[in-house]
Amino acid sequence: MCGCGAVVLASRKDGPVSARHGKTVLCIGSEPVSLNFRCALLNENGWKVLSSASGHEGVLRFEKENVDAVVLDLNEHGSEAALIISALKKIRPQIPVIMLVSDKQELVPGATDQADAVLPKSHETSRLQDVLMGLTRLH
Repeated sequence: MCGCGAVVLASRKDGPVSARHGKTVLCIGSEPVSLNFRCALLNENGWKVLSSASGHEGVLRFEKENVDAVVLDLNEHGSEAALIISALKKIRPQIPVIMLVSDKQELVPGATDQADAVLPKSHETSRLQDVLMGLTRLH
């Protein structure tokens, strides 16, 4: 089980050294199935995963926890995403925030301008790990 309660389907107990980096990511998402999948995927790739089911809960957790990055997926709530990213950046501006967007979602300038990276959900499985590793190496 990962930190968010998702069942890890396959375990790499002795995975590659690069996968055991010990970094912590906070996943904020309003869709439970997607949030659990994301937690399991990142956990499987060596991340310590914390999760929050709402933007407000995520900001509160971000204030209390030491994280290396945030992955934000609030579905169609672009204006809410802008407020959440702004709140996160006021607390710790150096922590990278990756915003996930659906292919058909209208990009909200306030949110996408503040995010360190914007990643289409259709590329999440193949690219999220690389984007996270690249951004957390900078910090």
